[in-house]
Amino acid sequence: MRVAAINDLSGFGKCSLIADISVLSSMGIEVCPVPTAVLTSQTGFPSYHIHDTTDMVEYSIRDWKERNETFDGILTGFMPGEKVIDDVQSFARAFRTEKTIFLVDPVMGDNGDRYSNYSDEMLIKMKELVAMADIITPNLTELCLLADEDPQSVIKEFKEKRDTQLIIKLASKIKSSDSQSTVVTGVSLDENIISNIIVFQHGSHVIKSSHNGLSYSGTGDLFAASLMGNILKGKDILEAVRTTAEFINRSVEATSSTDRNYGVDYEQILAEGPGGKRFL
Repeated sequence: MRVAAINDLSGFGKCSLIADISVLSSMGIEVCPVPTAVLTSQTGFPSYHIHDTTDMVEYSIRDWKERNETFDGILTGFMPGEKVIDDVQSFARAFRTEKTIFLVDPVMGDNGDRYSNYSDEMLIKMKELVAMADIITPNLTELCLLADEDPQSVIKEFKEKRDTQLIIKLASKIKSSDSQSTVVTGVSLDENIISNIIVFQHGSHVIKSSHNGLSYSGTGDLFAASLMGNILKGKDILEAVRTTAEFINRSVEATSSTDRNYGVDYEQILAEGPGGKRFL
């Protein structure tokens, strides 16, 4: 199996293409990376340099179509500007078939705030891209942005009520079709429990995991890559999310550093897999 991974490449942070390539490769899935940007470190660090490589999406379409390449999955992550979102839509139209799984991780913000590079125009483009996907994996902030709701207000209301129906309604609102699945990631239910809330063709489901109260760079990328791999390996959306949540949880437990910028120590978990079972 083969996945095209369209994402940035960061030297430090254990995120983006590093996560996509290592997780999917460990599952026996070939990864064809398309870098949207190359960074010395992920943007949470105090300093970083970013080199724009968005033209690689356009070049990859041209070169790979000439060779009639095909993909079982297309996975997208960080987008540095409007044009690259248009190009990713073109990529999906060029290579997607009825059997291709198209997963969009709409990397736009966190903790109630948009990332600094995200304009209103980029949000419009991201909504168009999300509408094309089979699976989307927003965090709560990104879900609110896609649903035209104020993230700070929604997060405040959720913290007061802890009512997952609030999130399920928003996730249902942004679905472009009955067959599309939305997985809202990393929703904190209390200081010890974190959840992933799934809205899919057959209803909704909440999968809970233990939580140490800390957040780490790259866990969203790890989640998206693992979810894609488990879907391609034949799991349904609920089992794929459950397996992925266990992988993330065990990776957090294996992490000794409390500096979120360096990410989680997931490498030692890859060979073992959830429950001691190997991914390979």
